[in-house]
Amino acid sequence: MLIRADNLAKHYPIMGGFFGNKVAGQVRAVDGVSFVIERGETLALVGESGCGKSTTGRLLTRLIEPTVGTVRFENTEISELGAEELRAVRRRMQLVFQDAGSSFNPRMTVAALIAEPMHLAGASAVDCRARVQELLPLVGLAAEHAERYPHEFSGGQRQRIGIARALALRPDFVVCDEPVSALDVSVQAQVINLLTGLQREFELTYLFISHDLRVVRHVADRVAVMYLGRIVEIADKATLYRSPQHPYTRALLSAVPAHRPGKARARTEVVGEVASARAVPSGCRYHTRCPYVMPVCQTDDPELIDLGGGHRSACHLVRTSH
Repeated sequence: MLIRADNLAKHYPIMGGFFGNKVAGQVRAVDGVSFVIERGETLALVGESGCGKSTTGRLLTRLIEPTVGTVRFENTEISELGAEELRAVRRRMQLVFQDAGSSFNPRMTVAALIAEPMHLAGASAVDCRARVQELLPLVGLAAEHAERYPHEFSGGQRQRIGIARALALRPDFVVCDEPVSALDVSVQAQVINLLTGLQREFELTYLFISHDLRVVRHVADRVAVMYLGRIVEIADKATLYRSPQHPYTRALLSAVPAHRPGKARARTEVVGEVASARAVPSGCRYHTRCPYVMPVCQTDDPELIDLGGGHRSACHLVRTSH
């Protein structure tokens, strides 16, 4: 076990009142998620926009503080670490962002961008230059790219620079937050192959955040499906794609285009839009859209139940059938 999250939640207060100094409600961005990521595996976190995927990734690296819950990195409870202790742990936890270009200082060269984490960690200028020259070919860039600026590169190349920067401190755990969603399909394949190759070479552990289940099928070992701040199903990749149990998971998978044009595919109908995290429905959060809703779904919030083999699902329909 490398990462363990227990009852992790992040609630943002909504301020109201005449002077804006009273809490009028809260946005429950992440609302009690628990999971484990084993060393060397890729856990994919999937779901619609706004379900809390990116917030979960930032909670794991403590870029934002949790409202409640804990995160363990190996045997260290990082939620309780002070600034200096956290800095040491963060060297082993890095992020690759959706839009790498927006996270770059446009006035810095590629070499400076990649070396910045090493400078902050106290590495010498000589070591930084050597590491930059080592990383550039690993991510498919040439040595002469080191002195260029971010605006001189394509989206795929900027993403490669972002990956190089994430690897600069030789991390164990990398959060990949929608790393290919802004890229063309052909470039997506190149970046995915790069990430999987680097994982094998450096024994990396990934949390891969995505809404594209076609991409997830190629990279993940296990898949966690998130809806409105909660994980509603989690299983190994083969089991989830072969036998999804939660109605929301079935709907997501049925929306994936068929591999062969013209091939018939049954669609799972979903009614309405995702409910707001400001006003989470009572009972099962999915009951306002579920075609199989029962009276119990409107009152009782289901917990994840074990279906065997590490497959867990939070659904009253699944509970009654097992």
